Amino acid sequence: MPEHSKTWIDDTTLRVMTYKSGSFTFQLGLDLKQIQAMLDRVNDSQKRFNKTPSLPLIIDQVQDKVLASSIYSTNTIEGGQFTEQETANILKQDPKTIQKSEERRLTNLKESIEWIKKFSSKKLLPVNGKIFELSTMFQLHTLVSQNLAEQHNPAGQLRNNQPTQKTIVGNDVHGGTYRPPKCIEDIEYLIQAWAEWLNNPAIINQPSIVRACLAHYYFELIHPFWDGNGRTGRLIEMFILEQSGYRFSSSAIWKYYQTNIHEYFALFNQCRKQAEKKVDNPNQLFVEFVLNGMFETIEYLHDESNRLISFLLYQTALNQAKFSKHISDRQFNLIHNLMRAIGENDKHFSKADIYRMPQIQALYNGKVERTFYRDIDKLITLEFLSEQDGLIFIGE
Repeated sequence: MPEHSKTWIDDTTLRVMTYKSGSFTFQLGLDLKQIQAMLDRVNDSQKRFNKTPSLPLIIDQVQDKVLASSIYSTNTIEGGQFTEQETANILKQDPKTIQKSEERRLTNLKESIEWIKKFSSKKLLPVNGKIFELSTMFQLHTLVSQNLAEQHNPAGQLRNNQPTQKTIVGNDVHGGTYRPPKCIEDIEYLIQAWAEWLNNPAIINQPSIVRACLAHYYFELIHPFWDGNGRTGRLIEMFILEQSGYRFSSSAIWKYYQTNIHEYFALFNQCRKQAEKKVDNPNQLFVEFVLNGMFETIEYLHDESNRLISFLLYQTALNQAKFSKHISDRQFNLIHNLMRAIGENDKHFSKADIYRMPQIQALYNGKVERTFYRDIDKLITLEFLSEQDGLIFIGE
């Protein structure tokens, strides 16, 4: 049986020999020149997003939306059945009142994200990362796995397959199956080597996004725990990104992974097979996938923040119009009832549909129908409402 050994092939490549799982190579495996333009776009977009006005209303709403979306996405990737709205509702509950493991997985993820936020950088640091401690990996897995009715997955405990136990990752639909290292001696050695590689000066000074996604990639290949590896791997990626100032996008990208789940899973297999065949730059496609996801995610965050800022300005103008009596209390309440109806039904309505709503009928009790239409037309003239294709919208 071969002994454990490690050899640095060059500044960024560490080759490891295990007892039973053969050789394992940690490498950059990409052409940085090919991704530099996209890296610059991502960092420019993140830098602009980080300058979003820090109004509590905006930050709180973006944070709540990203939290629910991120947890819904990472849980769905692992087979979770809750909708995004159900996820948001569960996250609002007191964790102490939750009994079901399916719901605890969600509150565990929330606690994990909140723990990571303690280490966030307010300043964007695209390079020059920080040391990643193995204790962070164990802490994240413990947070993810705590209080679940799963005896086969002790929180924070590495996997140790018995001779008859098989761990198989992946499926034929997503590029095939893979058997990760199984004995604890190999897993412990590989995890230590992974951390050594991740903290090597030539790697720690790589672009933070590259280092984060490769930490995620190699962690999943080692697959060190019985369960929760996917969630823990994405949290590790988030931790490194948060340390480097990638606010909100660090977890919001999970929505991109979930939306593109086939490509996400297939790339793990594709890059692994290319490395086995010693193809040049075997990790290029995975890194490009993550970069595209980061750019798409940050642009979405820009749009969401701008929407909230516009809504805040709209609310201010609406309140001022009411205070100065440019609109009546009834017209003010008409708008708020319409906002609620649009939000609850996720669609827009015609004037006639609005008039038939019970809450609008109550608002115009004792008034003739033309009063309602006169109010609607005045609010359109003042640009608090608009009409497009027969439907009424909030604002212009």
